[in-house]
Amino acid sequence: MVVTKPFESVAKFNARAEGLSDISLVVIQLTSIPLPQEIAATNLGDKVAEQIKVGFSATFLDSSTQNAEDSREPLFFKGETYPRALAEMEKFFLQHGWSDGFPLIPPTEEAVNEMCRGTDLPPDFVVGEVEPGRGKATVEKIAVNAAMAGCLPTYMPLIIAAVQAITDPLFDLRGVQVTTGMVSPFLLVSGRTLIRDIGLNDSFSSIGPGWRANSTIGRAIRLIMMNVGHSWPGKTDMKGFGSPFKFVMLFAENEDAYRDFWEPIRITEGFNREHCTISAMPAVTWQTIRIRTDMATPDKILEIISHQGKAKSDKYADNWGLDNLIIVSPTVYHVFLKATMTRVEMQQRLCDLITIPAHEFFFEKEPSADINLVTPLPEWLVQRGLQDSNALVPLISGPEKLKICVAGAPGTGMVAYVSTWGLGPSHFATKEIKVPACWESLSKKYCDWASPTIREET
Repeated sequence: MVVTKPFESVAKFNARAEGLSDISLVVIQLTSIPLPQEIAATNLGDKVAEQIKVGFSATFLDSSTQNAEDSREPLFFKGETYPRALAEMEKFFLQHGWSDGFPLIPPTEEAVNEMCRGTDLPPDFVVGEVEPGRGKATVEKIAVNAAMAGCLPTYMPLIIAAVQAITDPLFDLRGVQVTTGMVSPFLLVSGRTLIRDIGLNDSFSSIGPGWRANSTIGRAIRLIMMNVGHSWPGKTDMKGFGSPFKFVMLFAENEDAYRDFWEPIRITEGFNREHCTISAMPAVTWQTIRIRTDMATPDKILEIISHQGKAKSDKYADNWGLDNLIIVSPTVYHVFLKATMTRVEMQQRLCDLITIPAHEFFFEKEPSADINLVTPLPEWLVQRGLQDSNALVPLISGPEKLKICVAGAPGTGMVAYVSTWGLGPSHFATKEIKVPACWESLSKKYCDWASPTIREET
């Protein structure tokens, strides 16, 4: 393998993951991919060629950072007082890269066993394989991380379904984990009954503090991505800035607001009304738009949203064929409700509006079907660019690629445009949430942990 200096550790890690721990590695002592003129000026090509020759006759074994095998030996932390013992645990977990930096709840055997009551699956059942380390996300390991995050056992069905979503090949977790791009999972829960049962906030300030379920479920997913997936900044996680999304945001669909006109998003994703689901969106940005609904028409609102869609496009057309998410507040939704505009009509109208000139779309490159490595461009789009550099081409490959739902609270008209990244085949993935047979008694036991939620009267 040939890599630049910042990617040396991730190259070694990926080699081990592929069973190639003895592969030779050529490290170019530069911080980024060199420009063609830099390669020529420094005679870099010949230098690298010489290193490659040496590499073919030598092997490399990175034994210093081999992943330790799982150990079931319990850890003990002592102190003169409980807070001091807890502090020792916190320091140990931080030093081993097992913490997200926030205070942790000790994952004692009792706490993990109680967490496992939130599912009928056995503790050793493998829910998914977490990239890039390909760690086996067993129910027990999920429970350990959920306990550390401060979750309640009633959150386990959502966490398990979320792990299924992010480990689905459709989501491309490896790309999301190791890329330099600022992408991270954004979770969306659909299912009014379950939302009520566990106390998820689906109303005012639903992305914000105050609700244990919203805060800790997302945190548990991040800990699982780190501890089971072996993802760590500078080792396998190569994001330059990172993102607040890396704490994993959790949103709940406001089903009451639909007034039986639009269907919940779980139905549009192929599930039945009686199901509850969680969707994982590979999100890069979250841009909110304030709408004056007392003066706006559906056409005006769609025009405003389309501007955001164009602004979030990638010049290299890398986002083409991928999914974007649009969240509208109940107040904005009521404008479409009064105009009897369906979700399908809204998707199609936006798809028609979110266009840019071909010369911007291809960004000084010859129009070709293979400029996009994720989704090959259709021939008609390439021909349009070849025939007229000013012709408008769509940034969204089809209406179904715009996911739209209602969330949040009424009052101020708000829209959020959540865009995806463009350097990996990562899509919107939805899984059913399955509660255990003891759900009624379990949810009753933990019902007093819910924060008060003020919702719109229906």
